[in-house]
Amino acid sequence: MGDITILLVEDESVESIDIKRTLESFGYQVPYVAPNGQEAIYKALELKPDLILIDINLEGEIDGIEAISKIKELDIPFIYLTAHPEESTIEKTKLTEPERYIIKPYNSTELKYGIDLAVQKNRIWKELKISENKYTNFFNHMSNVMAVYEAVDNGKDFIFKDFKQAVENIEHIKKEDVFIGKRVTEIFPEVKDFGVLDAFKRVWETGTPEYFPENRYKDGKDPGNWREIWIYKLPTGEIIAIYNDVTECKKAEKDLKTLNKALEKRDEELKYFIENAPVAIAMFDTHMRYIAASSRWIKDYNIQGMKLHGASHYDIFPEITDELKEVHQRALAGSIISVDDDEFIRADGSIQYVRWEVRPWYLSSGDIGGIVIFSEDVSERMKAVKELQDNEEKYKTLFESNPDYTILIGLDGVILDVNSSAVKFTNRSKEEIIGRTYAELELFPKKDLHLLMESFADVLKGEIIGPFQNRLVSKEANISWVETQLVPIMKDGKVYSIMVIAEDITSKKKATDQLIKSINEKDLLLKEIHHRVKNNIQIISSLLNLQKQHVDSDEFVNILTESQNRIKSMAMIHEKLYHSGDLTRINFAEYIETLVSDLYISYAISARQVTPVINVENVRFNIETAVPCGLIITELVSNSLKHAFPSDKKGTLTVALKTRTEWNELVISDDGVGFPEKFNLEDSKTLGLQLVNILLKQLDGKITLNQNHGTRFKIVFKELKYKKRI
Repeated sequence: MGDITILLVEDESVESIDIKRTLESFGYQVPYVAPNGQEAIYKALELKPDLILIDINLEGEIDGIEAISKIKELDIPFIYLTAHPEESTIEKTKLTEPERYIIKPYNSTELKYGIDLAVQKNRIWKELKISENKYTNFFNHMSNVMAVYEAVDNGKDFIFKDFKQAVENIEHIKKEDVFIGKRVTEIFPEVKDFGVLDAFKRVWETGTPEYFPENRYKDGKDPGNWREIWIYKLPTGEIIAIYNDVTECKKAEKDLKTLNKALEKRDEELKYFIENAPVAIAMFDTHMRYIAASSRWIKDYNIQGMKLHGASHYDIFPEITDELKEVHQRALAGSIISVDDDEFIRADGSIQYVRWEVRPWYLSSGDIGGIVIFSEDVSERMKAVKELQDNEEKYKTLFESNPDYTILIGLDGVILDVNSSAVKFTNRSKEEIIGRTYAELELFPKKDLHLLMESFADVLKGEIIGPFQNRLVSKEANISWVETQLVPIMKDGKVYSIMVIAEDITSKKKATDQLIKSINEKDLLLKEIHHRVKNNIQIISSLLNLQKQHVDSDEFVNILTESQNRIKSMAMIHEKLYHSGDLTRINFAEYIETLVSDLYISYAISARQVTPVINVENVRFNIETAVPCGLIITELVSNSLKHAFPSDKKGTLTVALKTRTEWNELVISDDGVGFPEKFNLEDSKTLGLQLVNILLKQLDGKITLNQNHGTRFKIVFKELKYKKRI
């Protein structure tokens, strides 16, 4: 481990000291601590460390994610540190492909495990690349050798007549050591057991060529190479043997099997992704046989119950036209083809409108491995458009009665029709509006014209555009905010005109903007509070960790560790509250699982030694109940992990919580060695159990101890009333 160097990037001075000392205590080298992203980039280029441990949120212009984006080309593995793992932040970091995330307050065991795994993974990957290069070099330089023999003793043995110089490489002998006329059995004493002499004799007797399959010859001079042999009889009666040393091929095959397993795993992961994708997607090989299909694909095309894997796409859908088959062949040749609303006539005569895209997928060799088809059933949308075209009277009724501003525009930009709502807004008569362009009427502010022009260009392709927000201007220059949708009106398969539907959202937008502003302000305040609380807790935890490094007594170290665990149990409650939609109650089942897992890590107890059993009902407690209850669980679980299973004794630790209308029952038990026979819980002198008694009074609860089979604490308590805070 001493040869592993780590570049630490942390802007909090106390935390950086703590983390650096922790890393060095594990035997890692920490040559430098960078306080900001810019310096991290410079030092990564200079030091080229084995791993970078970097905080996501750094002071300065460059945060941890941006710094890693600039360092990534160096192929240095990295782990993120963060005190606030919001989903948006985690999604952003995924683009940089980190090895791991460590959540503050960090656990030293988890930190060490993450670093060792990341460094080892990086080294294995580099070795795999070297192995692949060796295999490629061997394959490109492979060669055969040839030798000529004459039969003696009626084909029982053969003597050398001639051979190529390259035989030295495969037979591990020098040409000058071989004399023409020397027997094969003299040069290769173990050749009789190898079996090739029998093949020589058969070819010499029958004249029929033979292939001697891959086998391994080994004697005092030959280390045991694999080889295959082609044997022929010459018109002169001599035997010619062509040797091919396949030892390296054998080794390469083994390496290739390992690589294929990795590729098979990747293919399985890709197949799982496709099958569970929320969109209709299917993957095919070059013969249009199914490799995988998503559940949405199966649902959209009503092919439930059919066996798809390995089946031909054209057998599943015999109604596929030659035109579509041609599209597939173009994609297999490298093209990407897409259509927005294709008419697909099913075998049962039903019509389905599909928006699709076909593109090739590639093998690692760069060859096309097949195609992927993405599709979306747009039948409902097309049905709505067709119904609008086919029913002019209904259209006029809807057009006139629509409370939204509705304008029909020709392809040349001239207004063809306008409903009463739009007339009222513009404060113009229909005669003043129809026959003129919207530009002439100045219906839109100049700043919005560019967006509208782009939208009109897209709708001319037959697409429904929107809804999008823009502004409208009345005759008196009054501006209103509207939510606009552009609908193409089709005739004979072509866009005939454009329907502009605009809903007045002026009042709604003002209210929404004000609400968003208020929510953003509150959200910002909550995040700031959470950030400060988490940082303060981390500083306390780091200070305790630093203090442990200056304490020689194991007793004091244990006291500081227990204090850290109590702090973490309270910190977890604040963390759960922050991520909860209700800031007054937390999901206690999730909290207990996290708490027990963290205690196992803290005391370095393996779940294989002490099996944790968590049986907690779905219950939500307020903070008044959660804090003391969490501390009680911390004390009793810690007590079991420290004392119940000495000398690596195996057993089970159970935490159960039942909730009823009037009361709650918490049971913490183990099948360990138990307490002394005359132990009195109420008179305990240990701080942990004294703290349990104090917290029970706070919860107005009762505790009983059963020592028949190990130790079983049963605590009955009521949820305390929540006190509103200002």
